Parts: sequence; structure tokens; C-alpha cells
Amino acid sequence: MGQPVRDYLLTLCVTAAVTYLLTGPVRKFAIAIGAMPAIRARDVHREPTPRLGGIAMFGGLCAGLIVADHLFNLNGVFELSNEPRALLSGAALIWLIGVLDDKFELDALIKLGGQMIAAAVMVIQGLTILWLPIPGVGTVALTQWQGTLLTVALVVITINAVNFVDGLDGLASGMVCIAS
Repeated sequence: MGQPVRDYLLTLCVTAAVTYLLTGPVRKFAIAIGAMPAIRARDVHREPTPRLGGIAMFGGLCAGLIVADHLFNLNGVFELSNEPRALLSGAALIWLIGVLDDKFELDALIKLGGQMIAAAVMVIQGLTILWLPIPGVGTVALTQWQGTLLTVALVVITINAVNFVDGLDGLASGMVCIAS
């Protein structure tokens, strides 16, 4: 196994471990502040379940980025690109919206607006899809407008896909872990 693969695995393990270790304290915090909405029709559980799991996932993301920044094979991305900062600032906005939604149940349009702003922040800071690999065709370069539109759409769709399946305690974090 080469050094770059070990660096990726170390980053993955630190991210997963920090997320796991933060889950218990975040659960206790959610119970303490009353972030336990009533049971919804789409929920599988029968008693109120603490929310705010996004705090643990965001903490894991931050830990993973810190580790990656200090690894020889990965820190070049942090030195040569603004993309990690763009990802972190967009994720921080999404995290804030998620925490507010878990505590106060925000209106769907407010959440959508916040998600679009977070995606726009990422694009403004340089995190944009520049090309697509199309089977049978090859690599297709996108115009700046197409890349911006596709990036915002992909971010918003992904956020909502995770949000829609989040009816069972731990399901969102498990799905995101598998997807990543």
C-alpha cells in the first residue's frame, strides 16, 4: 500500500473516529436543550429522538481536514487551492442551517434558500465542477455558467437527499459515510 493511500485511510479513520466519539456528547447536548421534536409520520422510532447529529458529522469533517492539511501527500491541496476552505465554509453554513432546523423546524423555503446560499459561497470561493466524464464520449468541459449551475444543483440535491432519508436515528450519518 503506497503512502498516498495510507494518508487517505488515515484521514478517513480520523474523520470517522471523531464523528463517532462526538455522537454521544452531542446526543446528551441535544437532550439537554430539548432538540427532540415530536414523532413525525415518516419516523420509524416510537419515542422522540435527539437531533443535532450534524454537529458530530461537522466535527469529524473539520478533524479530517486538519489531519489532511498536515499530511505530506495531501497538504498541497491546502496550499495550492482554496477548495478546502470553500468546502468548509459551505459546510459550516449547511451545519448552521441544520442545527437551526433540528431545534426550531425551519420552513422548507428558508432551508432551500440557505442551502443555495451555502452552495453559492462554495462556488464563489472556487469550488466548481469544471468537467464531466461521459462514458462513450470522454471528458466534456463545462462553461463557467454550466459548472456553477451544476455545482449548486448537485450540492442542494445531495443535501436534500440526505435530509429526506433522515427518519431513523443514525441513518443519515451511515448513508453519508457509505457514500463518501
